[in-house]
Amino acid sequence: MSAGGWRYAPVRARQNWPDGTICYQVEVDLLGDRRVRILTYEWPQPGLRVARRIASEPTRGVDETRQGDMPHRGPTHG
Repeated sequence: MSAGGWRYAPVRARQNWPDGTICYQVEVDLLGDRRVRILTYEWPQPGLRVARRIASEPTRGVDETRQGDMPHRGPTHG
C-alpha cells in the first residue's frame, strides 16, 4: 500500500537472515508516476501482502544465461 493504493511489486530477491528475518527486494512504482525503484522490505509488515504466488522453486545456483565473458584486460606489456 502506497499513496492510497495497492502497488504491484515483482520480487527480485529474497533474503533469509540467520536470526529468522526475511526480507524481499522488489521493483515498485510507489507513487504511480512510472518511476520504478528497487527497495528492500522486511516481511511481514503492515501494508504488504502477497498478490500472487508462483509454483516454481527459487533458484539457488548461478544463471549461466546471465553470465558475461571475462573482461578484456587489454594488451600485456612484457
